[in-house]
Amino acid sequence: MSVKLAFELIPEQIQENYNTLMDRVQLMFDTRAPKLLKMYKEMEDEIIMAPAASVEYYHNTIPGGYVDHILRVLEFSFRVYELWKSSGIDVSNFTPEELAFVAVHHDLGKIGLPGKEMGRYIWNESEWHRKNQGKIYDTNPNIPYMLVQDMSLFTLQKYEIPLSLNETLGIKLHDGLYDDGNKPYYVGYTHKASLRSYLPYIVHQADLMASKFEYERWAKASGQSLKMYRG
Repeated sequence: MSVKLAFELIPEQIQENYNTLMDRVQLMFDTRAPKLLKMYKEMEDEIIMAPAASVEYYHNTIPGGYVDHILRVLEFSFRVYELWKSSGIDVSNFTPEELAFVAVHHDLGKIGLPGKEMGRYIWNESEWHRKNQGKIYDTNPNIPYMLVQDMSLFTLQKYEIPLSLNETLGIKLHDGLYDDGNKPYYVGYTHKASLRSYLPYIVHQADLMASKFEYERWAKASGQSLKMYRG
């Protein structure tokens, strides 16, 4: 990499984050842990170094950014969960394990597909695009076009990891209304058409918070102005 990134994780932090994630997987998903750990082991090289995005000013467009982001979304998901619960909102129709599973795997598709040289992001060889547009990574031409959430669900079924309905919808809908395809789920015009669980809302809120934290961290490191209009 010939371009100095404004913010980077040191190698020791990258490894520590990955070890922490593996510990969380072992602890939180007891019955599914063996298959999950097999998946992580086989995709380990891609997962450890994967960025969370391709453009510098998005969020965590850095080596190791994916795992760093996942751990933050996991932490924020339970903070948001406690906020909703303490506010008197009914969060009894999904389990803490389901919440944790969606938080940990909502962006799994950003790793790419199982198999050699099937990582989603590759280093952008164009110095001009890196310097002038912040496009640090390109999408790997070896993999077919797929939405991140579809790739996440495909990879999990590839390793025969069972998902509950809550988990399936949580992963599919985690981008909220940023994804036009989610609108029928979030904009229910009748009571029967409304989501039966708030899990997707909670993970979406946590994901947004984590992304903004990571954006601000990059902006401060790169000297970008974060002044807000105060009216």
